[in-house]
Amino acid sequence: HMIRCAMITFAAGIIMLHTKTSHSLDDYLKNDGDNKFITPEKMSVSSADASATADNKESLIELDIDNACPRSSAINTKNNNSPPPNLMPLDRLLSIVKYWHEINCPQKETCQFASIGQHLLHIAMKRNQTLLTVQLGAMDGRSNDPMYEMFVETRGKNYIQARNGDIAPGRDSPFPDLRNWLPVMIEPVPKNYEDMKETYLGIANDSGLACAVPIHAAVSYDSTKTTCPFCRFNTADDAPPSCKGQPDWMKFQIGTLDCEHSKRFFNKDFDLCILQDPLPCNSLEKLLSDHFVPAEHIAMLQIDIEGYEYILLDGLFKEIPDESLPPVIHFEHKVMKDQDMVHPLVNRTSRVDHTKELLSSRGYHFYDEGEDYLALRLV
Repeated sequence: HMIRCAMITFAAGIIMLHTKTSHSLDDYLKNDGDNKFITPEKMSVSSADASATADNKESLIELDIDNACPRSSAINTKNNNSPPPNLMPLDRLLSIVKYWHEINCPQKETCQFASIGQHLLHIAMKRNQTLLTVQLGAMDGRSNDPMYEMFVETRGKNYIQARNGDIAPGRDSPFPDLRNWLPVMIEPVPKNYEDMKETYLGIANDSGLACAVPIHAAVSYDSTKTTCPFCRFNTADDAPPSCKGQPDWMKFQIGTLDCEHSKRFFNKDFDLCILQDPLPCNSLEKLLSDHFVPAEHIAMLQIDIEGYEYILLDGLFKEIPDESLPPVIHFEHKVMKDQDMVHPLVNRTSRVDHTKELLSSRGYHFYDEGEDYLALRLV
C-alpha cells in the first residue's frame, strides 16, 4: 500500500492471566489510592520514585474542558456526561506501565496493546481522572481500529477482571461507560473524517463517551507551512469510472503530503484519479494546543500512517521533551518494512531500524504484535 500521510487521529475475571499475575493485579488495584503497589519485591524503583510513593503526591494537570470539549460539537452534547477535569499524570502513568510490564510481558498472550490500554482506563475510572489518547491514522474510527477494539467493541478480548460488580458480566466492553476516555483523532481524508465523526457520535450515544476531539488536518514538521498540498484519491460520485473501480484500500487509505511519491505510485492514473487539496497542517504539539489539548500529557499514542512512522516520531521527539513523551506508543511497522525493500532510503538506513533506535534511545522497550510494535517507556 502507498503511504498514508503523517496524520493524527484521535484519535480506549475476563483477564487471561496466571494466578500469580491476577493476584498481583488485585494488589495493585486495591492499593492504588496510596501507591503501595510499588514494592521492592514487585519492581525496582529509583529513589525519586520511592520518594514520590512515600509522599503520595501527584502532579495533576487540569484539562480546559470548556474549550477542548466545546458544546458546539454534536459528539460532546450527545449525553449529559462530562470528562473528569484532571488528566492522568505522567508520573502515575509511568508507574502503572512499569508495573503492568513486570507482571504481563513475560507472557506474550497478555503483553498486548489492548491489555495496557484497558488497564489504564480502568485505573482512570477508579481515580476519577481522564485518560488522554492520540491516534494518528484512524480512518473512519472503526475499521481495523485498535482503539475501537480496545474500548468499544472488544469481541471478547477483555483484560480486566470483574471485581466488586464494577464490570457487568457478559458485556462486550469491560467498561460501564467511557466518560473517562478522551480520544483525539486527526484525519486528513475528507470522507474518512466525516465517517469518523459519525463513529464517535455513536460511541457517545451508546457508550457514554463525554468528549472527543476530531481534527481534520495533517501533521507536518515543515515550520514554513500551515497549509500543505494533500494528495488523495477522488471518491466523488462523479469520479471517472476507472477510479471508482479501484479497491477500497486505495480509495480510502491512501493520502499523502508527498505528492511526488503519489505521482510515482499512480503513474498514468495520477492526473485522472488523484486530487490535490490544500489541507491545514502543523506539528503535533501545535495541532493539539490549537484544540486546548496538552501534547505533554498523552498517555497512549497510536500510529498507523502507512510508512511515515519514522518521520513522524523523529519530528515528535524534537518538539516534546523526553520526560513528557507518551508512556505507551503503538505503531505499524509492516509498510515501513515493505518500503525498505521497494524504495530504500538514500543512505540505505532501514526505516524500522531507525525508528527502533530512536525509541530505544528514549527508554522504550519493544514487543512485536505481528504488523505492529508495542513500545513501552520503562524509565
